[in-house]
Formats: sequence, structure tokens, C-alpha cells
Amino acid sequence: MLALMPPSPQAVPQRPTIRDVAAVAGVSKSLVSRAFASPGRVGEDSLRRIMEAADQLGFRPSWPARALNSSDGGFTGIVVSDLYSPALAPIVIGAHRRLEAAGRRVLLCSASLNQPGADRALEKAAIAFLGDLRPQSLLIVGAVRDESSLEPLGKLEPTVIAGTRDAGIPAAAEVSTDDEAGMLAVIDHLAGLGHRRIAHTSGIGRVGAARARAYEHAMESRGLAGHVLIDRADFEEEAGYAAARRLLALPEPPTAITTAGDHAALGVLAAVREEGSGTSVVGYGNAPASAYHLARLTTVDPDNQAIGAAAAEALLDADPTQGSPPQQIRVTPRLVERSTTGPPPRR
Repeated sequence: MLALMPPSPQAVPQRPTIRDVAAVAGVSKSLVSRAFASPGRVGEDSLRRIMEAADQLGFRPSWPARALNSSDGGFTGIVVSDLYSPALAPIVIGAHRRLEAAGRRVLLCSASLNQPGADRALEKAAIAFLGDLRPQSLLIVGAVRDESSLEPLGKLEPTVIAGTRDAGIPAAAEVSTDDEAGMLAVIDHLAGLGHRRIAHTSGIGRVGAARARAYEHAMESRGLAGHVLIDRADFEEEAGYAAARRLLALPEPPTAITTAGDHAALGVLAAVREEGSGTSVVGYGNAPASAYHLARLTTVDPDNQAIGAAAAEALLDADPTQGSPPQQIRVTPRLVERSTTGPPPRR
């Protein structure tokens, strides 16, 4: 009978350890650990030898092992609310670049993987795994549904929220676009073209409410308070289309329509083109689709990469011992003029 023998220990490749790196580099194990946790606290020559030894051996530090043997995992966790959102990716990129430049390791986690229009279920297992790794700080990008699962994380380490005003957990800072400046630029642009009857299709949540207020304030500041007209909608294309149909059916329809977001603006634009009214349309967000030749949408660019970088900077500066209210950081947007705005149509 043929007996199956287990492979010898030499036949199983062993993963290199901190001890192996220390031996090759000629330093202590504790110095190797410090080099990967806080490289700024290690001398230049020692750090070079440690990193060369790690590359030679193919060594990579283990986050779970670090988390088990220290107060935190030595990295920043980024939770992005929705991978389908074109607005959130630039925020993550801006934050990631700034954190990497500061020598901070980053682990990205998605709060939702559901398709647009679906009921966004929370990826609770992924968020729980992130918590088990004990991030030393947390960046939340976009509004996360059911934030109760993030509350334990937010209480333990500095947290910064970027790209939304709908977060309900404690944070050191909240970073977003300056809606007042953005909407004022929109109204100035339209008023300069000769528009007076300028309507607005609002979004939902605190972001939608903030942009509706900004539109109203901008109209009032330019002497157009008597023409304020807000249609309650949301950020989706279908809602923008329906809102535009309602507005264009009025006895005195607006000559220009502003929106809380680019997707709603694309719906408005579709209705305007169906009607052939020549109504000007302005979005908010400068989403990739807004620059497509089919749309060429005038819109507000919030500079989402700058929002991400500012959020990362606030995270690096955060003091976990302070319990002060969150710092409100607003990034100034700019108007991008394309082909969907012009003088009022003659009726």
C-alpha cells in the first residue's frame, strides 16, 4: 500500500518575517517594526538598509498582525459610500495622493456596491473587517446609508467627512463645495446673458437643501427675488426630466433652469430639447457625462480632487483628544461654460 507522506517543511515556502529583515539589514527587530510604522523616526541609512532588505526578501508588513500587537493598524481607512458615483472617485483620488505623500498607508472600503437606482444595501461585512484592522484615522466620502455601523469607528479615531453634509457621526472636519459661491456664479452668468426667469430643480437631503438655499440667496442678491422658482426633485436624470416638463408647461415658463446636480440637468436638457424651447440649462458637479459632445453642459466644477486633498489635510491635522464641533471647510468651485446656456429665447 502506498503511504502518502506530508511534504517536508523545506518544501513549503515560508513567508519572510520581521526577524528575517532585521537579520539581513543588520538591525534590531524593533527598528524594522518602527521603520514600517513611523519611517520618519528612523535614521536615513538604517531606513535605506531595512527597505532594501525587505525588497530583497519580498517582505510586506501584515496589517492584521500589526493591529493585534498595537493600538491601531497604522493606516487610514477610506470608506466611499457608492462606487457608482462619478463625483466621489476624484475625491478619493485627491485624498489618496495627499495621504500617500505624507507617508500614510491607505485602505479603501466601499459602503455599497449596488447599481444606480437600486436599494443601496450596506456592505456591513466589509465595514466590520475594516474596523477589525483598527485604522488610525477614517475618511468617509459621500453619504453612507445606515451610519450606525460606522459610529464605533468614528468614536475611536479621528474622522473626516468629504463631499456630503448628510453625515451624522462625530467628525473632526466636514469638507465640501461652497454652494453659495457656486450658485452665485451660475446666477451671475445667466443674468449676464439677460435671463430673469431662472428656475431651480432641487436635490434631496442636506446637499439638495443647501443648493436650493444658495440659489435663492443668489437670486435675492441680484435683485431677482420675485422670480425665485424651485421645483422639488432629486439628483437623478428621470427626476430632472419630470421637473423640466412641469416647469416648461407653466404659463410663463423659465428661460433658464439650474439644477442641484449634473444627472438631473441631463434630464432637464432632454426635456428642453424635446420642447425645442431653447431654455438654458446649468448643472452642478462637472460629471464626465457633462463634457460629452452630446450634452456639452454648462455646469459648476466643485474641484472634487481639491476637496479630497483638503479632507486628507484635515485628517492629518486632526487632534483626537479635542471634542470641538467639526471644522467646516468649503472649497471654492468654478463655472464651466459650455453650449447649454445662451441669451433668453424670444417667445
